[in-house]
This record gives sequence, structure tokens and C-alpha cells, in this order.
Amino acid sequence: MNKNNSQTKLGKTQRVYVNRTLDFAKVQAIGYDMDHTLAIYNRETFEKLAFDETLKKLIAEGYPEELLEIKFDPSYVQRGLLVDKDRGNLIKVDCHKYVKLGYHGKRRLTKEERSKFYNNQNFKANEFISVDTFFALSEVQLFIEIIEYMSKKPASISKDFGTIYNDIKRNIDLSHKDNSIKDKVLANIDKYIIRDKHLATTLQRQLHAGKVIFLMTNSHWEYTNAVMSYILNDENEALSNWRDYFQYVIVGSGKPGFFTGSQPFFEVMTDTGLLKIHKGALNPEAVYHGGNANAFEKLASLRGDEILYIGDHIYGDIKSSKDLHGWRTGLIVDELEDELEKIADQAELKREINELLDKKEEKEETYQKLKSKTNFIENQMHKALRQDDKKKHDKLKTEYEKQSELANELFDIVYNLQKTIKEKVKKREFAIHPLWGETMYAGLERSRFADQVSNYSCIYMNKVANLRFYNQTKKFLAVKELMPHEF
Repeated sequence: MNKNNSQTKLGKTQRVYVNRTLDFAKVQAIGYDMDHTLAIYNRETFEKLAFDETLKKLIAEGYPEELLEIKFDPSYVQRGLLVDKDRGNLIKVDCHKYVKLGYHGKRRLTKEERSKFYNNQNFKANEFISVDTFFALSEVQLFIEIIEYMSKKPASISKDFGTIYNDIKRNIDLSHKDNSIKDKVLANIDKYIIRDKHLATTLQRQLHAGKVIFLMTNSHWEYTNAVMSYILNDENEALSNWRDYFQYVIVGSGKPGFFTGSQPFFEVMTDTGLLKIHKGALNPEAVYHGGNANAFEKLASLRGDEILYIGDHIYGDIKSSKDLHGWRTGLIVDELEDELEKIADQAELKREINELLDKKEEKEETYQKLKSKTNFIENQMHKALRQDDKKKHDKLKTEYEKQSELANELFDIVYNLQKTIKEKVKKREFAIHPLWGETMYAGLERSRFADQVSNYSCIYMNKVANLRFYNQTKKFLAVKELMPHEF
């Protein structure tokens, strides 16, 4: 975080956080994803809708009707988790690939189970399904609910866990494609999407600074137009239509394929939704479908590091654009909106934990010195016995017993300190999230998700409108990262 005067005057949920120095003056174009970036979804109502629609389809395929009794819980699944669909487990991993926490259904995995399945072997995250986007929350919770149901009624579903997850994924994708979700959203849009009253101002300031603003979303034209109209139309007298904010509009982009592939641009006939192949320069008055990053840079006369792309998906939006094309990246971490306040409430407990950790380290060091000393005395005792020096042996034995008693006392102190630390860490985690703790941490280590945020996003924030607090030529400075030997 860049702690200059303007930054520290802002509340934590108003700030932009910096992983890599970003000179806004050199950014010529700012691109935005739509879903969960410009368009803020009411996760509870939207994911419940996806949950319910998918469940209906599963029951129509032969899953037990009794499953209709399960309910969507918006707090159960956290972004950044991994799904082991073959074992039916949901796990949280730290930045060192150590599985710190896991559930099978709603039963917490024991340390022995985590060791057996994951920590005693070469852990490969790519063997699991990563919960990278909020759109995955409903499908993952549905999977966990069905696993829980099966644990209580083992003979109820004669399918393995992997097949069940695939059935859920197929049906939730179908629910999006057949519009059984989108039609209900558009029929009652204010129930599912939250308007940010500061979004229009944020985009307008970027336009006034001479930035090229573009929209690039995987959603198709009809849905994009309806959602963007709802969040931006009539929010500004000079820019009454949402398209007035964007020089380029790309729908159906197929990310991450937009960054990895070579699919052509199609122009969308906005009155009919039909597509025609596009040739030549991009027309700001047109809407495009598909396309690819290389063609976009060429047709828009932009190059990689002149473009800042902001989205919510680690892989689809951030990693692919950064690694393959050198675009600068901004990640929306919506979780910060709620978590930062809870983290602040637990500041005193965090201070206590840190003090206990320092004390434990000090006592452990003293304990290890005593253990070394007792080991040395024990060796000398054996040597005295071999030399038949009983007087020396007895003197050493007395000293050995004294030092051993001190070591045992220290061992008990360290053990109790460790126990207290674990209890306080668990208490803090529960206060932030009752199952998974803080999104950016797994126990006392940074989480795998936090590692991804650090590695792939130049900047991150809880919502796009935070950018309005900063000058459009600002140089966002990253804090110098220290190596352990530099402390």
C-alpha cells in the first residue's frame, strides 16, 4: 500500500492497494469487465437463483426430490478455495501449498485426513477446481450440500463425487445459457444488481483525463445492454447513455480465450443481435463480439503496458492479460468491503497473537539451548561410566536432572503458548468468517488466493469507484518488499 497523505486520509474500503508501481499517466486505455466489476451483484439473491435453478435441473435428471429441502447459504463458500471433486472435499491452501483447512460436506477434515490426502505428497493445485469467481460460489455450495446429504444417506445417489460435480457444472452452465437465470435477473434487475452511484463519476473523470475506456465482457449483447443501461443510463446529463462512456464495446469475448486465441472480431447488429464478420479498424460506434488481444492492440493502436484491464477473475481477467500481453492489471476484491471492518475489530486480538508468537519463539530458543546442554551432559555421563568415574558421573547426573527439569518446564510453557496461540487464531478466524477465516490468510500464513493477488494484479480494490479518489496521472507506488535477511 502506498501510504502518502492522500491515501491515509481515505478509509480502508476506499483505497486502491498497490502490488507493483503503476504510473497512471502512462496508461492510455482502461478496460473493464462487466459482471462483478462494473456491475455489482447482490450475491445472496443472484447466487441463490443460480443455486435453485441448477437444483431443479438436477432433480429433473433423476436426483432425489428430497434435495429441494437444501438451502443456499451465501456465507458457506469463500473465493480462493479449491474443490477436490474426486474426494468430495473443499480445501483452503496457504501460499506454500499446505492444506490448512478442509471440509467433506459440512464435516471438517481432521489433520490426519489433510495429511493423508494432501500434505504428505506432492501437492498440485492444477489437479483441483479453483474457486476464482463469485459465479462459482453457488455450484460449489450445491456440491457440498449434496455431499453432506450423501453422508447421511449413503445409498441415496449412486454416482461418484466427480460425476456429481460435473452434473452440477453442466446444469449451472445450461441455466446461464438457456436464460433461466438471466431472464429472471432482467425481469427484476434491482433485486439482483446494485447500482453504484459513484461509478459514472469515476468513468467520467477517466474520460476527461483523455483515457480510452473500453468494455470487454463474456456476457452477450442483449444481457450486457440491459445491465449496463441499468447501472449507467441517466446517471450523467452529458453522458445519458451507457455507451457514451466507452470507446470500444466487446461482448462475448470468451475470456481467457480472448488472450490466448486468435478468434476474429464480429460486429453485433444491435437491433437484431445477429453477427457479421468485421474487417478493418474498430469503429467506436459499433459493438463487437469475440476478437482477440493481439488484434485489439493493433486495431486500437495500443500496446500492452499502455492498457490497464480491471476485472474480478484471477485467471480469466488478470493472469492471462498480464502474462501473455503485458497489460497492467487491476483486480476487484469485493470481499474487502466486509472483511476490512472485521479485521479492524480484531486488531487487539491480532496484537496479542503477535506478542505470543514472539514470546513462544524466545522460549523455544531457550528450550533448544537447554536440550543441547542436557544432551551434552548425558554424553559426558556415559563417558564417565565408561571410565568408571562414579564421582564425576553422580555430579553430572545431578546437573542433568536439574537442567532436564528446567527444559521440561520450558517445554510445558511452549506447549501452552502454542495452544493459546491456536485458540486465539481460531477465535480471530471465526470472527472474520465462521468456516474459512480471512480470505487473504490460511491460519498464520498468506493464503493461496493472497499469493495470486500479489503475483498477478498490479493494483487491487474492493470496487471500481475507489479510483475516483485518485488523480488520473497519479503514480501508484508499491511498498518495497523485504527479503527475510533484510529485517
